[in-house]
Amino acid sequence: MKYLAQALFIYDEQSDYLLEQVKNNAFNTEITAVEKNVFLNDPLEYLISASHLLVSGSMQSINQLLEFACRHSANGQQCSLAFLPLESQNLLSRAYRLSESVADNIEIALRDDTKAINLLECNGQLFQFKAVVGQIPLLESLHSDSSAGAFIKNILLGIKQFFRLSMNKISIETEKGKQIKSVASGVFIVNQNRKSHLLGNLHHSSSMRSDKLLLVVISPYSAIEYFLFLLSLISHINKENTLPHGVSNIQSSQIQLSFEALDGKVPQVKLDEINTTTFPLHFQVIKNAVKINAADEFWELNPLLVTDKEVIRTDNLPDEKERIKYLNQSLPFFSFASEDRFKDLFLQLRSDAKIDSLYIVLMLLSTLLALLGLFANSVAVVIGAMLLAPLMSPIISNAMGLLRGDEKLISQSMKKIALGVSLTLLASSILTLLLPQMELSYEIKARIHPNLIDLGVAVLSGIAAAYSKSHRELLNNLAGVAIAVALVPPLATAGIGLGRGELYIFEGAFLLFVTNLFGIMVAAVLTFQFLGFSNTVKSKKRVLLIFTILALLSYPLYRSYTDSLQRFQLTESLLNKQIIINEKPLIIETASVKYQNNKQIINITIVLKKALNNEELQLLKEKLKQRFSSRHETRVSIKYLL
Repeated sequence: MKYLAQALFIYDEQSDYLLEQVKNNAFNTEITAVEKNVFLNDPLEYLISASHLLVSGSMQSINQLLEFACRHSANGQQCSLAFLPLESQNLLSRAYRLSESVADNIEIALRDDTKAINLLECNGQLFQFKAVVGQIPLLESLHSDSSAGAFIKNILLGIKQFFRLSMNKISIETEKGKQIKSVASGVFIVNQNRKSHLLGNLHHSSSMRSDKLLLVVISPYSAIEYFLFLLSLISHINKENTLPHGVSNIQSSQIQLSFEALDGKVPQVKLDEINTTTFPLHFQVIKNAVKINAADEFWELNPLLVTDKEVIRTDNLPDEKERIKYLNQSLPFFSFASEDRFKDLFLQLRSDAKIDSLYIVLMLLSTLLALLGLFANSVAVVIGAMLLAPLMSPIISNAMGLLRGDEKLISQSMKKIALGVSLTLLASSILTLLLPQMELSYEIKARIHPNLIDLGVAVLSGIAAAYSKSHRELLNNLAGVAIAVALVPPLATAGIGLGRGELYIFEGAFLLFVTNLFGIMVAAVLTFQFLGFSNTVKSKKRVLLIFTILALLSYPLYRSYTDSLQRFQLTESLLNKQIIINEKPLIIETASVKYQNNKQIINITIVLKKALNNEELQLLKEKLKQRFSSRHETRVSIKYLL
């Protein structure tokens, strides 16, 4: 590697500690050290001896010297730069791929191998890294050289701005006359390579040696989407050649940007760390602005890119109809659904809320099929009844009615739900009366003790159902949702309880159905809101009532869950336990806890070698009574080993 014979070291009060190390370099380069202000007062005096500047100091000093070198080179005079970053200047180090070692950076700076880079200019003012216009909360905090205290302060300020995020009118015109009008919370313009921390993988052809600048428009449809955008920057989870929703980019040699804040305030403009407020903003690339020394990795990441083609990717910007929704209010927490999705879904939900003969026939068929499957203990038949049942549709329609405050939709869907419930209970109870000899199968017993897990299934099913309904391409998945939540089998089981006159069966099964009904409804309301079909819940009182009912249901579900857990723990504690009766060892081989006639039955099988007499049997009975509470009924089977 060939090194320079002479160079100037330009420093300020923050970097004077490097004087000795730079002068005593190991590359036989003669260094003339000059304080920054002294140099700028009469630069020609020093440039006679050397035209390569080693620059170190505050970012303000570096920017001043960079601008000087750029203007000097523009006049046809030779001047090149190299940077010696301070420890706190991580952004500068990352941009030029410099080392944490001062010695390594001095070696790079003194190489006789300078190459030209392009810089960006805004209204005549140069900047190296980024310009930020408008509101992009937290972005500045994530990508700056702030101290720990300033970083925390910026994070707190960013969080405050995040919840006050608003949209602004923007107008963009490229060098070739392409005009874009939309709304955005903010934009940023960058001059960095594709692996920069700022950009992640939002673009794929940017370079500090590109003849195109990159303007990224941040136009989230909701605060949630903005959060996801930040997450994509931090985690680099965005796929190749795609942009996050609500993010667009434009690449052109020159861009004119107008920005109008809705609150009348002048939008903030920051060029690197320097504030400016002059509008409109005219950005352009200064080609071959200055020659620099940088690490080998920097040149690899910043190839020479020259093209006549402009890149305009604005599909993610709100269209004319959507722009109107954002202009008179702050950015909603949840996004607005598009007009096409909104129209199609509402037509479908209104149709789903109407009672017709097909609904009645399907409800009766699914009820009879479910009942026979329950009595026959056939999982396949019960699943068939789940697939056939049309009860999910009016529940989802009612959820949208609650969200939008649509009284007609609420009324129609509730009537349809009530009719379906009545038909199922009536048909299943009558058929049970006609089949009095049928015993309670496992499939029936499995639906009379719901717990918190069933509530979780209902909530997740409601989310899945609402999401599937709002995306036409996912409608086929509703069958899977219907199987997961199982609305008709619990109702049919409740009808069996009515037909047999056994209230505990009706109570347990109907509790499961009500849990599914309200769990689906609440989850669907919130999912539709998240998907942007309404910014707020219009029928707040009704939804609050449903939440209250769910909260009240949670108590018996919790009790049922704890009972189930206790039964499991009891069973585990009994297995393989040894009981000694008059020095005779008795081993508990099997143990199970079941419900029968709403009472817990403990079935135990004991293995022993010698028979027990009446006195020993009485002792065994007393020991078991001591172990179990009076609300348990204990049944013991004895096996003898020969």
